[in-house]
Amino acid sequence: MARTFSAEDEERLRQLHADGVSRNEIARQMDWAVGTITNHAQRLGLSFDREAVRAATDARQVDLKDRRQRIQEQLLDLAERAIGRAQERYLVHGWTHTGESVAEWLQEPPAKETKDLTLAASSALTSALKLAQVDAGDEGAQEARSMLGDLGRVLTAAAEAMGDDGGTD
Repeated sequence: MARTFSAEDEERLRQLHADGVSRNEIARQMDWAVGTITNHAQRLGLSFDREAVRAATDARQVDLKDRRQRIQEQLLDLAERAIGRAQERYLVHGWTHTGESVAEWLQEPPAKETKDLTLAASSALTSALKLAQVDAGDEGAQEARSMLGDLGRVLTAAAEAMGDDGGTD
């Protein structure tokens, strides 16, 4: 059986509207469709201030931009750590045929680990640049693509400098 918008619903709508609750939030709280709330609000002479909604949307966009920038910084930190790990001493651990534990320090990670760390750094940088593109808009997109190309060349040069001779993976 279909529900009808009751006098109690009307009163609750009026109260939530007076409290400054948004139309979408009223619909969620009252468990009605947004269109139903809009229709009954118009019938009751209630309007939802678009300026308040616009201001809330703008504030939300600022908050999201801040979050993207924090994540972008974390991705850049991750890339730096991966590059650093690819350039530092590396502990190799294994077992002998008799079951004894053996450990040896290498001057740098083996080729496979160096490749994995370089790919991790590249992936983190690519993600950070994509986040930068969101905030830069169209004019920043070309600049970000150029920066990505430069970073790719730097990572390739770094891998070559670390002695990645194309050995086994």
